[in-house]
Amino acid sequence: MKKNKLFAFFFVLLILILVGIFLFVSLKSELLIKKTKISTVKEKAPVLEKELNIFNWENYLSEEVIKEFEQKYGVKVNLETFDDSDFMFSKIQSQPDKYDLVMAEHDYVFLMKKLKLLSPLEHQKIPNLKYLKKEARENFYDPGNVFCVPYVHGYTGIAINKKYVFDFDGTRKILWDSKYRGKISMLNNAQEILISALFYLGAQNLENPTPEELEKAINLALKQKDLVLGYDDPTKQRELLINEKAWIAYIYSTEIGEIKQKNPNVEFFAPKEGTTLWSDNLCIPRDAPHKEAAHAFLNYLLEPKNSAKNFQDIKVLMVNQGMKEFLDPKFVQFMEGLDFPKEKETLEKSSYFTNVKFNEDFLKAINRLDAELKEKE
Repeated sequence: MKKNKLFAFFFVLLILILVGIFLFVSLKSELLIKKTKISTVKEKAPVLEKELNIFNWENYLSEEVIKEFEQKYGVKVNLETFDDSDFMFSKIQSQPDKYDLVMAEHDYVFLMKKLKLLSPLEHQKIPNLKYLKKEARENFYDPGNVFCVPYVHGYTGIAINKKYVFDFDGTRKILWDSKYRGKISMLNNAQEILISALFYLGAQNLENPTPEELEKAINLALKQKDLVLGYDDPTKQRELLINEKAWIAYIYSTEIGEIKQKNPNVEFFAPKEGTTLWSDNLCIPRDAPHKEAAHAFLNYLLEPKNSAKNFQDIKVLMVNQGMKEFLDPKFVQFMEGLDFPKEKETLEKSSYFTNVKFNEDFLKAINRLDAELKEKE
């Protein structure tokens, strides 16, 4: 009897174990199926619209890169250009649903964010953001690239011809040196000239200088008038340095690559006092009609091989650290330091000046300096 009871006990126990195993396997299979379904939903690529409307500076995107994107994704790219940021801004304000991507300077990014004219980026749709340089990801005007993808970055610095200039100490002092009268080219931009003077004077709060600091800066800037060769646009400055009619220039870093190729005597420096930083950025307007295509294009453009191709075609050095392997190492070294100042201390002293548009005293000082410079011509 005991044997029968013992046998019955083990038999029931075996049945329970087998039922438990069956239930466990069934539950695990069901969970696996559900997980697979969820994974499939997540991995499903978004359906792209058939059009993409871009508003950009002229000749600022490779036609070949655009064509390759169109072929790969079946999206027709419509490119419209502008030659003035104020015009771009007015169009985005009046027609926020016309464009899918717009090229905006950093101060306009700051302004459009305040006015809620931009759509936040969906970072999961732009995995190639990881290739952006650290400085571009941590910028002041859009930290973390919440609204825009930095495209090109630069700063204003001092170019010198080492064949004629031997006493440059890395500061703006040389821009007021009478020894170089008639050999100094300044930008034809009153804001840049005024800010340069503020840096040289050591203004305590460069973004919001006092009325007294602004007055001193205006007077200092006007003292340059008798020393300079001229107040020139970037194209003219490039020619003057290449032809050695100017030995010194306060100039944008993006002009230096071509100058150095044609005149290796020219060297470029970020002033030790700090300098003006600037960038162009691709942003999606708030009411853009084709946001999926816009995200796809941003990710495509950030692919290192495509960024390198874009540069090779239009000579625009994007802030993409991954594209180096697709470029000539000698050229990469040649262009080093033209997007951000090399010296950490100088970079930390530099500023984007995003508050200028909101500072009435600053704007008045810029307009006054501009008028007085033109009066003295």
